Amino acid sequence: MPINRRHRREVIFGIIAVISAGIMRLILEDTDFSYHCLLSLLLLSVYLIWLFASRRRFQQRGMRRLLTASAVMMMLWNIVKTVRYEFVPYDSLISRQLWYWYYFPVVMLPLMLLMTTFYLGRTDGYELPSVSLFAFIPAVGIAAGIAANDTHQLAFRFNGGKPDASDSYTYGPLYYCAMGWMVICVAGILFKTLRSCTKRQFSRSFLLPAAITGLGGLYLVSYTNSGEPMLFQRMYEFPDLTCLFFVCFWESLVITRMLPSNADHEEFFRASSINAGLTDNDLNVVLHCEEGDIPTKDDLIKAEENEVINDGRLLKVQPVAGGYFYWVEDIRELQELNLRLEESCTYLEEEHAMLDAAQRLEEGRRRTAEQNRLYDSISRRLRPKFDSLSARLDDLPADEDSFRNSMKRAAIDGVFIKRCSNLLLLAGSSGLAGSSGRIDSGELALSVGESLGYLELSDIWGQAEIPRGISLPAETVLFMYELFQAAVENSLPDVNAVMVTLSTGDVMSFRIETDSEKVFPVDEYSERAAKLGGKLDNEVSDGSCFVTFTAEGVAIS
Repeated sequence: MPINRRHRREVIFGIIAVISAGIMRLILEDTDFSYHCLLSLLLLSVYLIWLFASRRRFQQRGMRRLLTASAVMMMLWNIVKTVRYEFVPYDSLISRQLWYWYYFPVVMLPLMLLMTTFYLGRTDGYELPSVSLFAFIPAVGIAAGIAANDTHQLAFRFNGGKPDASDSYTYGPLYYCAMGWMVICVAGILFKTLRSCTKRQFSRSFLLPAAITGLGGLYLVSYTNSGEPMLFQRMYEFPDLTCLFFVCFWESLVITRMLPSNADHEEFFRASSINAGLTDNDLNVVLHCEEGDIPTKDDLIKAEENEVINDGRLLKVQPVAGGYFYWVEDIRELQELNLRLEESCTYLEEEHAMLDAAQRLEEGRRRTAEQNRLYDSISRRLRPKFDSLSARLDDLPADEDSFRNSMKRAAIDGVFIKRCSNLLLLAGSSGLAGSSGRIDSGELALSVGESLGYLELSDIWGQAEIPRGISLPAETVLFMYELFQAAVENSLPDVNAVMVTLSTGDVMSFRIETDSEKVFPVDEYSERAAKLGGKLDNEVSDGSCFVTFTAEGVAIS
């Protein structure tokens, strides 16, 4: 069987101690020699060796606690049995109470070993949930009920009716509850263990645990036999054989590898192909794989502070309990890949720089082309105004009053050209920015306000009520400003006051009021108004001219 030398020595000693104890009891039971203490020492040594072996082989903290408690309970059970047989009168009350308390380990041992199996296949940090503690309630209840048997005799019924350890007795329902509890826990241990192993492990390793379980079941069935006791019944009492059953069953799982343990790790480490090892606190190598190179102490000292790279090998050191763990990684292939990656990165950076420069040139070219297109569009759209302003400036009158009036009119045309150009630029840039050619109503307010300011130079009073912060279609804003300029020009030179209002809602309304009775030529602008989804109205009343542009369904945001 694949066990190491130390484990083999422990198993051989345990077998010899158990067989010796059984033979000794068989030989000395009919003599006057007091053999109970000697048998107890032999069995206690077996339990003690199993305790330390279990703590050494299993790393889960919870599993080690449960196995330690189980071993301690076995030793206490053995000591209590020895005290009862060796130092307490057989027919006394204390002897009978010690006999009752035998059954506390009977129900507790299988439960604790069942809970231990829940750690199989778990990580080292796994802990049982708190709800598992409720499993101790029925076990403690059964044990306490047996301990109080003198009051109800539900576990052992004495023939004389009076509790007496020397009298014959029969088993009651509470006793069978204890035996059933033990059987259920053993079945649970088998189920959890076999469920945690692979199909190959089951077919190859199930024979030994099954045989031990069968022998334990045979002893349990034969224990209630009132006839002549069998040979193994004479060799081992119920407490001894119960404890030995659990020890043997647990060891069979370890031996058959159905229960993984932390044994043979040094042999496994030496036989492995990983280039690693263990050192003491002074960085002296104490364990290393056979195929790996042993690093020098100077390299280990350097690697303790920072990783060391030498000839394509990476040395790392990590502190562990009792020393340091080091490992060496071959990174030559990784270095070659990094070198090729650096070359590729340099090439890609150059390509990226070239593509970025080409993209900037293309963006500049497109921006220039768009600006040229936009400027050409503005020039074509405002050419009549440019021509009119140029003609006015070329033919200035000689007298001072006419010259002043002509320059005031030129200023009005100039500010219109300026503001209209600005709105056209905003419309073009907003369209390029992806906002579908929209302009804030505040730009219209500024344009109208600046035009009214220049009208005041000609003693024309003006006022505008245009809300700000409303996004309107660019063409609609341009149309309203051009409509305002046309209405003012149509009223000159008779106009003295201009009032402009813009209201938004379900229906947008842009209204221009001048104190002139001159009719505005609506037909020239009606077609553009219709294309924008609106209409123009002109009304002359009480010496004033009202030009109104209304539109429904204009996208306002």
